Amino acid sequence: MYDPIEVDISKNLLRDITKQCKDKNIPIALIGGWASFFYVNQTYRRAFGRDYMGSRDIDICFKHDKEKEFLELIKEMGFMKNGYKFRWEKIYNRETNHFLTQEEAKKEEIFNLIYIFLDLFCDQETKNLECWALEPLKDMKIVMIEDFSLADIDTLITLKCHAIFARDKADKENKDACDLYALINYSSRLIKLDKLLEEAIDKILRRPDLIYSIAQHVLLDVGKQNIVEHTLRSFKNRFS
Repeated sequence: MYDPIEVDISKNLLRDITKQCKDKNIPIALIGGWASFFYVNQTYRRAFGRDYMGSRDIDICFKHDKEKEFLELIKEMGFMKNGYKFRWEKIYNRETNHFLTQEEAKKEEIFNLIYIFLDLFCDQETKNLECWALEPLKDMKIVMIEDFSLADIDTLITLKCHAIFARDKADKENKDACDLYALINYSSRLIKLDKLLEEAIDKILRRPDLIYSIAQHVLLDVGKQNIVEHTLRSFKNRFS
């Protein structure tokens, strides 16, 4: 689904952010694609002999009382403000293997550039560091996996469900569907079926394109679309 180079760069930046936040006592929690990755990867690797797909974007929730410190940290790391209020970015040149400023990037061919987005979220509006304030984050708990702080799985699934109904880009919608399927089947966590998750599953089951994408990118075989459908219906039936 993503270029392996993009995923590697994103993961290395994520490790760096996590380490620096820990060193500077700035609490953060991962949400989005990388949180999904860490929840499912151990079980997924045993099943398929390879890692679950990573992410290109880095989605981080921070505490509002640490916004000044976190803003200073991401600027020191070279992240630059993007056009969206909650988004920062770093730009990598495939040819030179170096990060570029936004002005330098304007002089390069677009196919040589990799944009890694850092999207920021909080449980409330902030004054100094613009972010996307999300209601589900107010009750979020922290789970540690492989030295990474993640939003608890109930919060993550709630956010994924909201996202799958809000996307206007097919690639993002496909990724959310894949992550939901992977979280249900490979997270080794107790997943509760609430109304929102049931509606998200029903949407996937109504969409052959999403079922195809899950078979292709999660089960690694487009011939297993019937397995995707059966698994999702069986999960729902457990709660009926």
